[in-house]
Amino acid sequence: MPGHTAVQQTRRDEGPLTDRGSQRKRALIEAARRVFEGKGFIDATVRDITVEADVSHGTFYTYFDTKEAIFKAVCDAVVDDMLASLAVPVASRDFPGRVRDSVRRYVDAYRPHAKIIGLMEQVGTFSAEMRQMRLDVRKAFVQRTRRGIESMKARGLADPELDAEYTAESLGAMLEYICYMWFSLEHPFEEDRLVAALSTVWEKTIS
Repeated sequence: MPGHTAVQQTRRDEGPLTDRGSQRKRALIEAARRVFEGKGFIDATVRDITVEADVSHGTFYTYFDTKEAIFKAVCDAVVDDMLASLAVPVASRDFPGRVRDSVRRYVDAYRPHAKIIGLMEQVGTFSAEMRQMRLDVRKAFVQRTRRGIESMKARGLADPELDAEYTAESLGAMLEYICYMWFSLEHPFEEDRLVAALSTVWEKTIS
């Protein structure tokens, strides 16, 4: 690993010291994402990233120690974006509408990040940190579903014996794997039919 100065270490630990530095770091992360999406994690190299970003190796190592470090930064950005998308309040008030909104929101949050999520799963087989990040992608959605089920049970709208925690986990896994087949394995689905079918399964399971 290349040696680095105290200034470089500060930038890695605390972030860039200037607006220009912040912009350069963001550009590196965006370039790295394009490289990872195009070549995968294993085949991508630091040189690929520096060429894509049009910067020197020295500039790369000012901000990141390794390929793994910048991949984590890419994944951090993906997780943040997905969690922000899933945190938006559901617009519909009726139960069927809320279910459809939630399913649609997850699909829309997953779609632009499918390649990186797939790589997170791959890297997660040999990196505990990536494995945890992969779990974090679905955690907020599952927790929201669980809260919704518990609220329905309290209002007498769902089976009082329903296991809210494991039902939320099961429904989340179903939706997650459908998105993986659809966007990563490129299994053809008709979007409106699929969202309608998934929503119906959710409604019948909960109510």
